[in-house]
Amino acid sequence: MKWGAVICLLLFVAGGLLAIAQIWFALLSPDAFFKVLITLGILFVISLGVTLVTREYLQDKELRTNGFID
Repeated sequence: MKWGAVICLLLFVAGGLLAIAQIWFALLSPDAFFKVLITLGILFVISLGVTLVTREYLQDKELRTNGFID
């Protein structure tokens, strides 16, 4: 789970830095900028989903191992 949080944080920061760089320096064309930003957003949502599902699975497995749920 720690890796998922780190990946989400890195993607979020990369999107923010890209937006700031685009505002100040116009590094990319508007179309390319939005494509990269949307791609970062999709990767963020995917990594967040994988992280949450993995965490749920591991917690459920631990509860079953300890006999708290059947």
